[in-house]
Amino acid sequence: MKVSVLGAGSWGTALAIHLARSGHGVLLWGRDPDVTRRIGTERLHPRRLAAVPIPDGVRATSDISEARSFSETVLLAVPCAALREVLDAFGGPDRRAHRFVSTAKGIEPDTLKRMTEIVLEHHPGAPVAALSGPTFAEGVARGDPSAAVVAERGEGFAREVQREFSNGAFRIYSSSDVAGVELCGALKNVIAIAAGIVSGLGFGHNTLAALVTRGLAEIGRIVLASSGEMRTVYGLAGMGDLMLTATGRQSRNRSLGEAIGRGRRPAEVLAEMPEVAEGARTCLAVPKIAARAAVEAPIADVVLEVLHGGCDPREGVERLMTRALRAE
Repeated sequence: MKVSVLGAGSWGTALAIHLARSGHGVLLWGRDPDVTRRIGTERLHPRRLAAVPIPDGVRATSDISEARSFSETVLLAVPCAALREVLDAFGGPDRRAHRFVSTAKGIEPDTLKRMTEIVLEHHPGAPVAALSGPTFAEGVARGDPSAAVVAERGEGFAREVQREFSNGAFRIYSSSDVAGVELCGALKNVIAIAAGIVSGLGFGHNTLAALVTRGLAEIGRIVLASSGEMRTVYGLAGMGDLMLTATGRQSRNRSLGEAIGRGRRPAEVLAEMPEVAEGARTCLAVPKIAARAAVEAPIADVVLEVLHGGCDPREGVERLMTRALRAE
């Protein structure tokens, strides 16, 4: 298979490396011509995953029209906020039918759309799948045994992605629960910020375990009310990814929360981060989604207030701990 990977950040680069190792031809597109040129000449990314050689099976370009013509299979690995812009530059449907795999984990705050829904706006009727799971880019690039799930409503394209993208180091499961997989991937980033906040405040494992457990319940309420499936919440896209992102030191969302818990201002931390912490934007959408679904999302509410409303992190934790008592 030939695959065009749009997005030369850590995750797009890691997936390009993985696909090339699996025998596929890969064209990696990035905005910065200097980055793509150096990938071609040095076989290393100058800014991300610098210790992992990039196989010769990966070519790099900053020309998105070249990426469009290279393959019918397009893997989208750009930040959520950039997806519409990249799709506009990529262009709409033509005689060559493209198929898309979205890997971005977020929700558009204004429209409350998931990433596959945005892709379908630009390419109505195209096969569109969502790839998600507990996968840090560094581990996938290094070849650590990892697992993920790919979801598509019709499942035909998802099963092809499952078959072609899996190898001895990366196992992919298929699913038809697109909404559940995408919501889990987006919502766990918000809970991971909260996990970082409580750790940054100096609280121990008791607090972290309680926070993550109740966070999973919060994710489950929203997923079920949005026509998703509970087995997705308890699977790789839900519990698996939440465990990784809420506890892993490589997690950008957890790192954001930790810095805030230690007293840093959210805007300053976000401005200094080399790559996007998607939960900072997704938290703007979660209260609206919860209200639409008529369910409660108290952890997401507090994260929103801390990041965008000036709430003191310790006050936010107290607010959660003093909510009305109830049955589990």
